[in-house]
Amino acid sequence: MKKSKMDKATIKELVYGGVAELMRNRRFYYHSPVGDSYSFWTPEGTQALLDFVMLMSKKMIEAEETELDSRAKEMVLKELKGEED
Repeated sequence: MKKSKMDKATIKELVYGGVAELMRNRRFYYHSPVGDSYSFWTPEGTQALLDFVMLMSKKMIEAEETELDSRAKEMVLKELKGEED
């Protein structure tokens, strides 16, 4: 079975949602009602954020490669058909 790849828009939603979800967990992020200068990532949260970004960066590269491959194939097909942009 062929492995399905995510597109850029899906990855953007996942990154935003993933970071927001980590920030909602007090184990990972302390949000101070006093102000942003008193809010901070905990050491465990910093590691979780790093792990998450590293995982998502792999997905970002896959999406970019898939998009480039698709555009290249499309250009070749247009050229073979004699179509103009």
